[in-house]
Amino acid sequence: MTDRAAVDLPPGLDPIGLRAVFLDLDGTLLDAGRPLPGARDAITRLQRSGVRALIATGRMYTSTRRLAGELGVDGPLVCYQGALVREAGAGVTWDHRPLDAETARALIGAVQAEGHPVHAFRDEAVWVAEESENAMGWTFNDEVPLHAVGDLVAWVDRPVTKLVVTGPPESMDALRARLEPSFADRAFIAKSLPHYLEMAAPDVSKASGMALVAERLGFTAAETAAFGDGENDLEMLDWAGFGVAVGGGFPGLLERADWICPPLVEGGVPAALHAIAAAREAVAASGAAG
Repeated sequence: MTDRAAVDLPPGLDPIGLRAVFLDLDGTLLDAGRPLPGARDAITRLQRSGVRALIATGRMYTSTRRLAGELGVDGPLVCYQGALVREAGAGVTWDHRPLDAETARALIGAVQAEGHPVHAFRDEAVWVAEESENAMGWTFNDEVPLHAVGDLVAWVDRPVTKLVVTGPPESMDALRARLEPSFADRAFIAKSLPHYLEMAAPDVSKASGMALVAERLGFTAAETAAFGDGENDLEMLDWAGFGVAVGGGFPGLLERADWICPPLVEGGVPAALHAIAAAREAVAASGAAG
């Protein structure tokens, strides 16, 4: 991991003005689904310095809540790319914006016609036409139920939180290009990982969930930093007052970010959080001494 002192904060990031930091999970704080070594310590130090640590992820609530506990993050969790905002502790839902049933059925039909299986997320479970090794591994890792229903289009009788298709990155890019002309105004379509294509309600993004959390907790976008690595983090970094991309992440995100921190393999995000906390601690110490 990167040594704490090895990360120098950029001039544009004012650690003293920060009130909250939004953190993506996979590829940002998680490596192969597990928290980076030292991530919890960095978050604990950041929060002790007076900055609220919050999560914004494409993951479902069940796995996000478990990982939040491991990382020492409480409060509202922005899940499913922003389609669900729910408290980690009490489990109270602040907002849920599912994809309407008609659009979900049309998307499932279009994707299946291309030869790709679809995973539908609803009620903290994964629903598929038939079981597969991929689907079973997914639900096992996230500790949620898997239901095979046969005709997935017919199964959709009410809104679903999101749909996910998996496959080779170039195949997912081609699928999105074919879907967007018909669904651009009806669904939010983005890649959370190179091999994951996700579909949700059209007004949904991590930024929409973050804005709700900021309003409820009483801070502004200008008082916020956001850390992410993927294409689905574009809106997240754009919304925050200061957007940080993880080195080696999605090229388009690197171009839009205010700063690029060291990559995942070097523990870049925990190191950056330590640097923010250290800067705040130094100012507090000098004030106390004065």
